Amino acid sequence: MPKITLTSYGAAGEVTGSCHLLQVDGFRLLIDCGLYQGNDDNYFKNWTEFGFLAKNIDAVILTHTHLDHCGRLPKLVKEGFGGKIYTTPPTTKLVDIVLSDNLKIMAEKITHSKYQPLYTLTDLQNTVKKLLPVEYDQNFKINENISFTLHQAGHILGAAIIKLNVAGKTIIFTGDIGAENMPLVKNIEYFDQADYVVMESTYGDRRHQHVKDRNAVLIQAIQRITRENSTLVMSEFAVERAQDILKVLNDYYEKHLDFRVPVYFDSPMADVVTKIYKKYTSYFNDQVQDDLKYDRDIFSFPHLQITSESRFSKNINTAMPPKIILAGSGMADGGRIIHHLARYAPNQKNYVLFMGFQVPGTLGHKFINGAFHFVYYGKKIQIHCNRWREEHRRDP
Repeated sequence: MPKITLTSYGAAGEVTGSCHLLQVDGFRLLIDCGLYQGNDDNYFKNWTEFGFLAKNIDAVILTHTHLDHCGRLPKLVKEGFGGKIYTTPPTTKLVDIVLSDNLKIMAEKITHSKYQPLYTLTDLQNTVKKLLPVEYDQNFKINENISFTLHQAGHILGAAIIKLNVAGKTIIFTGDIGAENMPLVKNIEYFDQADYVVMESTYGDRRHQHVKDRNAVLIQAIQRITRENSTLVMSEFAVERAQDILKVLNDYYEKHLDFRVPVYFDSPMADVVTKIYKKYTSYFNDQVQDDLKYDRDIFSFPHLQITSESRFSKNINTAMPPKIILAGSGMADGGRIIHHLARYAPNQKNYVLFMGFQVPGTLGHKFINGAFHFVYYGKKIQIHCNRWREEHRRDP
């Protein structure tokens, strides 16, 4: 029986930076290699040493594309990792986009610091070359002691639970688990047996809001800003949450043809991600498959305007309310949403809706926890707008 050891180098005692090293005799398998996110103290941990030698890692299995799970892969490659990165086919396409966008955001965040970029474009390109697609439910043998299958995680497009067979022992790494009946992706797969389960618990002390309730909050928000002739600014995560929102809005607008409030989709990255989603429709759940029989493009609807170029983004400001603005990043730690918050947050008529978990230290977290102002290019911006967010109910 080979000796098996597990060491966590991230997402242990904290939320971000997922990185788990499974050693089977001399073989070193890394599960995820994510970015630390949040305040400066946490963010700049990304520049510290891994705690292991990158060149000694034999292979990586990636659960999904969110930055806190894949964001340090180029650093791993830069420091000498020479093996393969196994993941699902959609994830191989999404990783390039997410890491390229992070490269730009990272350059902004370190402008006034002592740090150099964590990785270069060349490191990123070399990382993408190492991605090897593995379909769901396909048994893949790494060596004589280790094989694995990837299973539906119900989280985002391509997200996977990893079921490892290590010398006859079953070890499951859940990655991030989604809720039931998600708008787009298939439901999580369950397992009858395992010897060990490694599970992260971002929402371990609370219950998710029901998807229907969450969608109702969104519809209520757009109806309210219509009545009050105001502006709704929504944070969106470019992968999955943005597409979820577009699907909900698509269904609403196509059922209410007299509803003409413009929606500005102000996220070039999310637009590119949406195009990838359209190529992988076979990965969607049964309900979406049925919808696609009658609606060939579930992410597009009347009055949707995609502002891929910055000059079109600036034109949003001249449009009269009511209007809806979707912009990234999801935690407002970069991207175009910061400019929209600076413009619309001071007005008490406007609404800001944050979708998804906000890591402590990010601007999004400060917003939903009652901050009175934030700093925008050296200027203090007062926050007087109405603030909404998805609720995650704590258990009593």
